Amino acid sequence: MKSIVKKWILGIFSIILLVDFGLYFHFQSEINHVLGAHTEIVDTSQFKTISGKLAITNVNILSTNSEVMIPNQTVLVEDKKIIAIHSDSIPVANEFHKINGDNKYLIPGLIDSHVHLKKSKNDLLLYIANGITHLGEMTGMKEHFEYQKEIDNGAIGPNIYIASPKLSSQKGMKANFRSWMERRHQNYTTPKAARKAVHYYKNKGYKAIKLSSDLNKTNYYAVIDEAKKINIPVIGHLPIPITLEELYTSGQSQLSHVESITYASMLSYGRITSKNADDFLKHLEGKADHIAVKLQENNITISTTVSTNKSVAKQAFHLADYLKTIALEYQNPGWVEGSSISKGWLPGNNSYEYSGDLTEKQKTEVSAYLKTFAKALDIVTKALVRNNVIITAGTDANGAAGAVPGFSLHEELLTLSEIGLTNAEILKATTSATADWMNETTGKIEVNYRADLVLLNKNPLENIRNSQSIEAVITNGKYLNRLALNNILKAVKNANNRSRKIKIDKYLK
Repeated sequence: MKSIVKKWILGIFSIILLVDFGLYFHFQSEINHVLGAHTEIVDTSQFKTISGKLAITNVNILSTNSEVMIPNQTVLVEDKKIIAIHSDSIPVANEFHKINGDNKYLIPGLIDSHVHLKKSKNDLLLYIANGITHLGEMTGMKEHFEYQKEIDNGAIGPNIYIASPKLSSQKGMKANFRSWMERRHQNYTTPKAARKAVHYYKNKGYKAIKLSSDLNKTNYYAVIDEAKKINIPVIGHLPIPITLEELYTSGQSQLSHVESITYASMLSYGRITSKNADDFLKHLEGKADHIAVKLQENNITISTTVSTNKSVAKQAFHLADYLKTIALEYQNPGWVEGSSISKGWLPGNNSYEYSGDLTEKQKTEVSAYLKTFAKALDIVTKALVRNNVIITAGTDANGAAGAVPGFSLHEELLTLSEIGLTNAEILKATTSATADWMNETTGKIEVNYRADLVLLNKNPLENIRNSQSIEAVITNGKYLNRLALNNILKAVKNANNRSRKIKIDKYLK
């Protein structure tokens, strides 16, 4: 009898174990699908590049302050650096590959200060094809260090500033499950654990500690205190328990979104409705300069991500039409489709989309809130620029629905122009300001700086849309002409199409 009971117990235990393993692999597969890991990876060796010594001759170059184009320059590149800039027509040695810059415009490689690569390796190619030679990865993973190592060894891709996984302090099974399974979000419920995490991520090579909005106040100050001791910056969201007044002197050196300021302002004001929306905007107009001055005085940098946030109103009620305005075919299918554990971008499965069962009154209130939010973003952004706060152009690509890697930065630049920034201010925000924040010798066309360069057919100081008139990209010692960039885009689109589970034809332009 005892032996039968033992067999039953062992049998039940084995079944439970098998079910647990099955669930683990199922959830891991679903997570990896959303992260983009199941999409076919493009072989970058197929793209023809030119390496070695390069000379871009008789070209207009962007000044180091981003304000003017300097005509008739020759820029020499060797060993991934700018080694000389000549202002007159001088003979160029034969060992240099000459690139004719007549009637063209040379700018530093663009930088997106806020992206999420996840496991979507093809995104690296999309950034290069869009003239983006440096990224700020805002929820780092071990895979991103592997990507950077491959790039250092000759693979095509932008350089990556890698921040830590997002630190939170939620309690409960769901939060712990997410930490264990996904790794991009890590949960620390005590100050001691949070302090230990700061050391762990610095030792692993992360450049900054990234905060989540759901970090509690005790752990927030513990993280900042420990980070200060070992000289690693603390960046990211404004945690919900922290007010703007507390932020100013906290030691947090960067906010990842203009929306963080907007949300905090709305939260302190109270519930926003269609009746008090105008009053709130007047209230914010009165406070915005004070907020910006305090941020500037405390040297807190702000990443923009305004285009993505302003798109929420369009996605909420007109999602199918909105999808036709973006480069959806280039977005990793896993993130577009979503999975059983995470929503994607398509109608019926998009976290920004409102269901059709809202009453007209509810729809009016939601629309009023979203429009007010968008106007508030404009007010805050203008105040930041007006008061010389350091802003860096960021997109939240792959972190928010609608932000296609590479393409979304150009949408961000256009949105900043619509808000009222000058083209010089916009170019600075996506080149030298971001490079300085990252402490990287890039973002300027200057001797001994990295030769991260974009050759344009039109002048972006005349129209910021001209940042898209890309003739060639130089990155990590490689020159990629327009044909190579076109081939990259074609290869990514084809790989996406072969990897799709859901057709997207009706949502394309």
